[in-house]
Amino acid sequence: MTLQTLGNALLILVAIGWIGVRQMTWRPVSIGRMWRMPAIFGIVGLVMIVQTTKPTALTALDLGVLVVELVISLGIGAWMGAIAHFRPLAEPIDIGKDRRELATYESRTGAWGLVLWVLVIVVRVGIDVLAGMAGSHLAASTGVILLMLAANRAARTAVFATRLGRHAAVTV
Repeated sequence: MTLQTLGNALLILVAIGWIGVRQMTWRPVSIGRMWRMPAIFGIVGLVMIVQTTKPTALTALDLGVLVVELVISLGIGAWMGAIAHFRPLAEPIDIGKDRRELATYESRTGAWGLVLWVLVIVVRVGIDVLAGMAGSHLAASTGVILLMLAANRAARTAVFATRLGRHAAVTV
């Protein structure tokens, strides 16, 4: 077992625990804040991929695996956004440090969201194992893991924004 494998396993366990707790609890919704995590994970993931992989070393298999994983992560993220439950807050909550971010709704995805989150991890590990056996070196990188997390959270946030936008239009 390599240091990178141990690091990836630790990253997966921390991500499962952190996002798992967030799936089960009601949390104030701020679309602006929700975009931050996917942006940070995406940028860090891309930087890690660029730093650890030579463009000439990328194979069609590596790119194919990356595209398949992105599509799956985006799809499950959108599904998570679609099953989320919303409820209005009795009074808006100030969640920003500069007093300009007010949350008027809170959400959670509950047990089904947690199941989908575990599905993301299982699919990710399965693809990693299969791609590694087929000769892909990119699939096992930490950068790809972060990129998949970013894609999942970005799709979820996009669906949240759309759903809350529709709800705001109806209630006006």
